[in-house]
Amino acid sequence: MNRKKEILTIILWPLLYTLGMGLSNYIVYQFYHIEYGGDGYINAMLPFLAALAAGTMICLFIQRERLTLPWKERGRLPLFLVIFLPLAALTLYYLLTNGSFTYAFIAPLAVTLLVGVAEETMFRRILFIRLLGLFQERGFKKALLISAVCFSLLHAVNILGGSPAPQVLMQLAATFVAGLFYVLMFDYTRNIYLLIIMHFLWDYILFSGATKQIPVYAVLMGILQAAEIVIMLVLLARKWRQDASAERT
Repeated sequence: MNRKKEILTIILWPLLYTLGMGLSNYIVYQFYHIEYGGDGYINAMLPFLAALAAGTMICLFIQRERLTLPWKERGRLPLFLVIFLPLAALTLYYLLTNGSFTYAFIAPLAVTLLVGVAEETMFRRILFIRLLGLFQERGFKKALLISAVCFSLLHAVNILGGSPAPQVLMQLAATFVAGLFYVLMFDYTRNIYLLIIMHFLWDYILFSGATKQIPVYAVLMGILQAAEIVIMLVLLARKWRQDASAERT
């Protein structure tokens, strides 16, 4: 099997996940008449996301022998904490001031946790690690780029949920940057569970209504997004220097 066919085989599972997400958005929009991010969207998507998360865990189990992590050294935390600690503080404050034991409040917690588990597992723990295994350490750039592109394209299916094209294009750009950030942070921390928690907290603040209940949250999330870009560029430059040094030896 040549390399192109191997790559296509590797991205099969993320492709199926993307198709599943697209079908879920289409059903919710066409049959429940709820557009992406609209009122009731979280509740309607819960069973679909539970199924996608379960499918991701099955994929992880099936491919477990091909998903050995390539790192021997332990990861680091300082740059991770720059984003994680403010996210955790914002989430905790929102839970303490607006929390309740109602289904309407708990559903966003469940949905965003499922998204964090499924997407980090599929696009970082499975896709990126398998690509890295194919390309080896010198092929980090290729694995990084392909996984980020696949993660970005996942969000193109939001158009099936009624999102306008300009909004989807903005999401594609934002999630491409996020895809780069999460892969680089995975390489930095060497811990997928930390990424799952970060992804969960980020999505929870955005989809729980916290930015509407506490308007300053929108500004703070903008600051964190800018910090995410800066950290991504720092880690990218560091990785490029490491690769250049390895090529000279």
